[in-house]
Order: sequence, then structure tokens, then C-alpha cells
Amino acid sequence: MKFETANLVDYIGKAPVVVTTNGTVKKDGKANLGRGNAKEVGKAVSWLAEKLGYLVTNFGNHVHHIDEMLISFPVEETWTSQADIMLVKRSAEELKRLADKQGWEKVYMPLPGCGFGGLRPSTVINEIAPILDDRFIVLNKGDIPKIL
Repeated sequence: MKFETANLVDYIGKAPVVVTTNGTVKKDGKANLGRGNAKEVGKAVSWLAEKLGYLVTNFGNHVHHIDEMLISFPVEETWTSQADIMLVKRSAEELKRLADKQGWEKVYMPLPGCGFGGLRPSTVINEIAPILDDRFIVLNKGDIPKIL
């Protein structure tokens, strides 16, 4: 993984972008994009909640190739739960397989499970750094975390 300071939303439509998600689908069939980068990306991509809701309902709470350059990355089972490091790790493995299959040279993503998810950046980095190679660019709006 590499780290850069930038806004994830600025890469939408330009390169593969990962949005961290949860497994909650509302009664209207739309995914819950209530907080964090899911909310930000949902504002920029009006159809995201509907399409992700369909994918989660029919294929489960997994990494989904939502469209050509937008990928879901589950970090929580529900919108009210905290991020689960084992789910983050599984999602990192699924994301790597998808990137290999698609032949992506760069994938932009947030640091998954931190912020509203409640995980410590050092915990997440230590778990996913061995999985995600330098094709995966973690974007951070503030300070770039150090790998511990």
C-alpha cells in the first residue's frame, strides 16, 4: 500500500475507487450510506445506494464491483455496528483478487474501518499491508499514518 493526502471523491470516474460500506439494506432496497466516505460518495454518485442495496441483498456483504470504477469494501455488518477487523481483512483479500482479475494498476481507497468505524489506523495498516500491494493508494485528508 501507498499513502497520499487527497480527497477520495476527486478520483470518482477517473480511476477505480473503493468506498467503505456496511451490510445494511433499508426497506426501500437501498444500501445505508449514512456516514463517512460512503455518505460522501453517495452524494456524488446518485445511484450508488440503489445498486449497492441490490448487490448486498442478492450476493451478501462482500466486495462488489459496483460499476467500471467503483468498488464496495465492507467494514461493518450493520450501519450501527463498529468496524470488524476480520471483515476488513476479508474485504482486503477480496479487493486484491478483484484488482488482479481486472488488471487494475492503481486503486484509490480510504483507510478502511477507521473514522466512524472505530478501528485504530495502526491496527488496520498492520492487518492489510501484507495483503494490499503498491497498486492500492490509501487517500487521507489529513496526516498520512505511519506503518507500525
